[in-house]
Amino acid sequence: PANGQPATTAAVLTRSAQGLGSIVTDENGLTLYRYDKDEPNPSKWTCSGACTKTWLPVIVPESVQTSGVEKSLLGTVHRNGETQLTLAGWPLYRYVGDTAAGQTNGQGKDQEWYAVTPSGQKSSVTG
Repeated sequence: PANGQPATTAAVLTRSAQGLGSIVTDENGLTLYRYDKDEPNPSKWTCSGACTKTWLPVIVPESVQTSGVEKSLLGTVHRNGETQLTLAGWPLYRYVGDTAAGQTNGQGKDQEWYAVTPSGQKSSVTG
């Protein structure tokens, strides 16, 4: 997608990342992230404007396929008339700097952005 376009996904998967255990990706294998400034309960996103040019909100259709992620943990939050995917309440994003499956270039950015685990926790992945 072009910069500033939300990242649309129809499926979320779990995969093992080197040295970090399990993390969640979209159907193309691109890592999904959570942001410490967002809130899980109730779900609230705080990344907007310029932030969403770097961190692409994961926009989903009505139903999302899942593999390795507990369906009950998935949810959505409204964003400007669209539906952003949440995991354990945390809104999910893709990082514009990840261009290939398996990359985790956004991990630990600004000590606020972390790859998300299947339970919605921060991944302890290191680079």
